Amino acid sequence: MTTVCTLILGLFTTAAAAAVTGSGTHRPSPPTVRLADAQATAQTRSLFSYLRDRHKEGILFGHQQTTEFGVTFDKADGVKSDVLAGVGDYPAVFGWDMSDQGFGSSPGTPDDKFATFVKLVKDAHRAGAVNTISAHMNNFVTGGNYGDTNGDVVQRILPGGDHNADFTAYLDRVARLAHALTDDNGHPIPVIFRPFHENSGSWFWWGAAHASPSQYIELWRYTVEYLRDTRHVHNFLYAYSPGGGYGGTDDVYMRTYPGDNFVDILGYDNYDGTDGSLQWRNAVVSDLGMLARIAEERGKVSAFTEFGESGGLKPNGHNSDLKWYTQVLDSILADPDASRTSYMMTWTNYSTDQFFVPYPAHGALPEHELLPDFRAFEADPHSVFSSDLNPRDVFGRPVPAERHAPFMHVVSPTDGGRITTATTTVRARVSDVRPHRVYFTVGDDATQHPLRLDRASGYYTGTWNIGQANLDNTVTTLKVRAVLPGHRILTVDHRVALGEKPPLPPGVVDDFDGYIDDADLRSAYSPYGTNSISLSHDPVGTGTSALRFDYDFGFQNYTGIGRRLQGDWSAFHSLSLWVKPDGSHHKLVIQLVANGVAYEAYPSMAGTEGGTVRIPFADFRPAPWDTAHADRRITPEDLASLSQFNIFINQADTGTTTRGTFYLDDLRAV
Repeated sequence: MTTVCTLILGLFTTAAAAAVTGSGTHRPSPPTVRLADAQATAQTRSLFSYLRDRHKEGILFGHQQTTEFGVTFDKADGVKSDVLAGVGDYPAVFGWDMSDQGFGSSPGTPDDKFATFVKLVKDAHRAGAVNTISAHMNNFVTGGNYGDTNGDVVQRILPGGDHNADFTAYLDRVARLAHALTDDNGHPIPVIFRPFHENSGSWFWWGAAHASPSQYIELWRYTVEYLRDTRHVHNFLYAYSPGGGYGGTDDVYMRTYPGDNFVDILGYDNYDGTDGSLQWRNAVVSDLGMLARIAEERGKVSAFTEFGESGGLKPNGHNSDLKWYTQVLDSILADPDASRTSYMMTWTNYSTDQFFVPYPAHGALPEHELLPDFRAFEADPHSVFSSDLNPRDVFGRPVPAERHAPFMHVVSPTDGGRITTATTTVRARVSDVRPHRVYFTVGDDATQHPLRLDRASGYYTGTWNIGQANLDNTVTTLKVRAVLPGHRILTVDHRVALGEKPPLPPGVVDDFDGYIDDADLRSAYSPYGTNSISLSHDPVGTGTSALRFDYDFGFQNYTGIGRRLQGDWSAFHSLSLWVKPDGSHHKLVIQLVANGVAYEAYPSMAGTEGGTVRIPFADFRPAPWDTAHADRRITPEDLASLSQFNIFINQADTGTTTRGTFYLDDLRAV
């Protein structure tokens, strides 16, 4: 669900962003920029303007940690790079990462890591390149890494959460880096900051199965507001970059969009797991075209924030497409919308075990077989490398930033959330205006409950006394209002469920009978790719409701949903489910993540009759992509450590249709 802040009884206006006039056409960009940070430095404003206004002038190529790790060198010195060694030029975009503790990825003590990080970014800026920084943050609850999805992390690091201080300390280290990045004249170096990436998947603790859309949005907004307003970081552009694919439709992509006041770059990560198939390239082009249109409508920048061969390039003799780079570039350039992508960045060359850019001969190591194609990619006049950049054009444009219109958002409770206590704290933030008063009402009750400014946090806060009797698994609407000068009113409405959902018996994943409506169902499951789920009352397995799953393979070859799962299943032996297939012969995947391993089973999609299927846990196998655990079998110890339950539908060569509908019910261990 997306929270909308509405200004009524009078509207603020700003200079209009570039408006789309049709596919592949656009009006001239405005002479101003509308950024997440209206106080951004001059060089940061210029960088945004440069990226936004490129259009048909080519796509910048980027490489993650290009002078930090490589195949052709052992120690980072800010000069050596596999890209430079291979094509004679640096990438136009240098990618970096804050890493687990917020000191960077280089070896050494925290101080050593930080010093190296600062040096590498400064060296890249001296080379005239653009810098972008991602953040693979540790799990702030368990202490594990970014792939540890336990602990309900997002909810617990938001304001009011018991680990908010730990997360804020990490942001302090981000701010420390931002302030340390200055050029030779003492000016802050612009950086594209890209936190919480690939949230449409669930491999990170901030991913779709571990945070509701509203929780993710509020986490992002808190991050921007803390860095921008509290720590006065003004050299960041903020890039939002879920993973693909979206079939060229924007509803799923925008589901977790934090809003125009908090995002500058609309990004997208998509790796090719199909060995260069035309279907993958078409899907990428469709999605990049969608991003370009959304970006132009909103006055933003679109980017292919991560791309590459899934898992990296293969050793010589094992790559099926030796023209992979040029084919990807040609496909993007052939589309009038996708070709407006500002930059495309691939991932790190860690070693010969995992690398994403082909390398030249080095010592006894022969040249990689894709290097000729990568050289052709670099030679294409529409691919932009470092020497193609004019630093004065990139960083020296005199362009002013627009002021933000008044805006309000509600941090807690989050939209679509569930409150299980008799009292809760309401927190709202009002920006770019001083309201006369802020208050909330509940449902149809017009009683106004005041929210007062807590100057320490910057939030307007107050207590909502719900009452134990009202925690009855019903839904109500929290309505927050800010009264502004001139009788204008900012409004935010959050839909919240009150009380615990009726508990399910041990071993039950879902019987779909306890949901209030489709919105309640969708808040419990996170989408992977583009699909639609809803409650079905006919057909059902047992009870009153089942899950209806609608899919379309027009621009994707798989899609699914997932949810967190807890409990001890070590006493159970099988998974039972009622399924009504659609006769498509596509591949239905039931995935159980246990003890960190994704185990899968594949009920048949032949026929159209509904019935119960029982799958022994002994028949589950690790997912085909998890080659590290290929020989592993599920154990009672695994079943005692559950974390996630996913449902996928994969397109099969034997499939009889590209779209369909199937039904599931009574998912339980027996």
